[in-house]
Amino acid sequence: MITVSAIIPTYNRPESLVRTIKSMAQQNKLPEEVIVIDASESQIDENLLKEQFPLLKIKCIKSTPSVCLQRNIGIREASGSFILLCDDDIELHEDYIFKISEFIKNSDNISVVSGLVLEKNKDDNWAHEYPVNSVSKLFWKFIFQQTIWCEIQNIKTSFLNRLIYLPIRAFYLKRKNTYTLAGWPLITHFGPPVFKTAFYGLGAGMIKREWLIANPFDETLDNNGIGENYGLALGFTEFPAIHVLTTTSAFHHKIDTGRLPQQEAYFKRVLALNYFMSKSKTFGTINKIFLVWSLIGSLIVFNFKRKRAYARVTRKLILSIIRDRSHKTD
Repeated sequence: MITVSAIIPTYNRPESLVRTIKSMAQQNKLPEEVIVIDASESQIDENLLKEQFPLLKIKCIKSTPSVCLQRNIGIREASGSFILLCDDDIELHEDYIFKISEFIKNSDNISVVSGLVLEKNKDDNWAHEYPVNSVSKLFWKFIFQQTIWCEIQNIKTSFLNRLIYLPIRAFYLKRKNTYTLAGWPLITHFGPPVFKTAFYGLGAGMIKREWLIANPFDETLDNNGIGENYGLALGFTEFPAIHVLTTTSAFHHKIDTGRLPQQEAYFKRVLALNYFMSKSKTFGTINKIFLVWSLIGSLIVFNFKRKRAYARVTRKLILSIIRDRSHKTD
């Protein structure tokens, strides 16, 4: 029998947290418990949450601010066989827990499952891909081994640029949903009803509790936990290990409260990537060289688009990685 403990780390987002818990209360399969690990400056009222959502077994635990620490506290406190790692700005479709639980129940030795995680795109529509709209952009990403998060089979091509497109497509289809040579997440196949990938946003992922107990989140990361999903994914024995159901969804509202400025988040995300690559046996010196090379590609684009602040951050990142500094930003 699959039992589910929902773990929600939160920090100064009371309205968003209520929306997240409300989506759990509306599930056609309720979690056995909801554990809120609260690092807010004004403490969440546990009794009020219980009054609002009487169908849920809710427990609040006070913590210092640190997403990885908060998750680890919740995981240790949980009793379910699977942990639903849920960010406090996530809203679940009403069949989310049921469909994932049924998939796990009918599969062999599944450690981690997620539904599609959707975010608003530049057109204000919910989307789960970041399309590469032209062969020239695909070529640039290929040359610099930057991340791709879309179905590249859907790119429209002319007769002439197919000479460029076809060998690139063959390269990515061979690598499947793993990582670029620079270590960036690579997802080029979103085929229904389920696809497997090495890396995915696990803000609404269901993971075996016993595995998480043995492989806790890295608490040396900054308080926002940037890069924690990447480090978690590298720990799975199976590769790729993450199953993503395309038949259900989680909506990531990306609340600004408590979120780092974009340039700082970009800086810490790249350093976290370098940190986890350095720790993992999956990657070697060639991958670090490609990571620097990928940043050079980004630097060229930032300079061309006159994004001077991002260009400065990227130059700093290149020097930090060459000097082999950790993810710390002191």
